Amino acid sequence: MPSTGAAASHQRLLQRLGAITLEVAFVLALFWGHEILRGLAAGTPAAATANARTVIALERAIGLYWEPQVQAWVLAHPALIGALNWIYSYVHLPGTLLFGLGVLLRRPHRFPEVRNVYIALLAVAIPVYRLFPLAPPRFFPHLGFVDTVKLFSAIDYDDQPESLLYNPFAAMPSMHVAFALFVALGVIRLSRSRLRWLALGYWLLVVLVVVATGNHYIVDAVAGSLLTVGAYALVPRVAALLPRPSLPRWRRVDADAGFAD
Repeated sequence: MPSTGAAASHQRLLQRLGAITLEVAFVLALFWGHEILRGLAAGTPAAATANARTVIALERAIGLYWEPQVQAWVLAHPALIGALNWIYSYVHLPGTLLFGLGVLLRRPHRFPEVRNVYIALLAVAIPVYRLFPLAPPRFFPHLGFVDTVKLFSAIDYDDQPESLLYNPFAAMPSMHVAFALFVALGVIRLSRSRLRWLALGYWLLVVLVVVATGNHYIVDAVAGSLLTVGAYALVPRVAALLPRPSLPRWRRVDADAGFAD
């Protein structure tokens, strides 16, 4: 009967909306849980400063100490500074969430894989913050570094020392870069479009952003990138060894369904 079919469709729609809401809430809870744990994992200023000297010495030894030149170039272009500051402050979380929501809506059968990679990134970063606290470049104005976000906008990330989320020494790895590559590789893996490789431009832009704003060293960006590549390489293989739960009806879609086609 038509009414029975309509009722079934309505029920499936409600189930899908409910499942999407739960997934989004879970991902947000993971993110804010990570932020709290990151704050609790803050190291001492002495250790963070010593590690920063080590990183700078390493970069100089291998020819990667380009941060001062990058900042000097950016500071010569005031309009560019504003754009990079805005991207650093406001694109990181929304960009990652929009990608996840796109996967959930367009490729729901692949969402568990993407979500598990996301969880792995968050989980690995926490002990690194604790074991290797690292003062970012903006802490060393005597070396010529500038905190562009603080200097050219109304945002001061260091004006919250009592906050549970505050950890000024969580520079290694750069999670801005890790999640930018997480999005880029996810688009490349899930899309069939010939333009999908352009997603790597987002990752490269974020690398520029974190270095130009004085928030990360190039080594931090390399570490964040390697973390993401490793997570995409290992997490699906580990998950394949585990028993798979049955999927709800709305996730049983054609594996060739479009994503950013």
